[in-house]
Amino acid sequence: MTLSEFTTIAEAYPEAVILLEGRRSIPDHDAALATLTARRLVERFPNLRFRSGNAEGTDQAFSEGIAQVAPWRLQVVGPYAGHRKSARFAHAVYDSPESLSSVQDEELAHKTAKASPKNKGLIGKRDKKGALAAKAAYLIRDTMKVTGHSELFPKPVCALFYVDLNDPFAGGTGHTIRVCQQEGVPYAFQDSWQQWFPK
Repeated sequence: MTLSEFTTIAEAYPEAVILLEGRRSIPDHDAALATLTARRLVERFPNLRFRSGNAEGTDQAFSEGIAQVAPWRLQVVGPYAGHRKSARFAHAVYDSPESLSSVQDEELAHKTAKASPKNKGLIGKRDKKGALAAKAAYLIRDTMKVTGHSELFPKPVCALFYVDLNDPFAGGTGHTIRVCQQEGVPYAFQDSWQQWFPK
């Protein structure tokens, strides 16, 4: 995806949400580029909102770029309500799967299992306690970021990911990308978006 192609999407949906996220493991140089890209997008598209997870690494790097300019336009979806409270951005909007209705929870569980069938059994343990339930909460959260669930948190119109380019569908980020494919959300990796703005 080129910046021109992104701009076409952003101008067609000027108040939409853009998903920005990726791997926890990101080199400092690439993290700085993620922050720069996010900041430039906030400045260039004054009505867009941006959504990320609440993880260290890429999510935090992108979120810092939004928070430097307009933190109230940042949406952060955590796996549970108190996740990483000490790393929160003032004035950002936070949510988690705990706000879902039972109907929404069932729908997201279905979409999560469809995107990552090998985790179907894990998703079935989301209402239990312990490590497996915690893992399920992270996957549900990843699906929730893509599907949206309310007027305030609609489905994003585009997503930018930082991935392992040799294995982009690995881990939770890979799951989120598969949900984007499932939901028809176009996306780009860093080999595209890192070229958008002068360094």
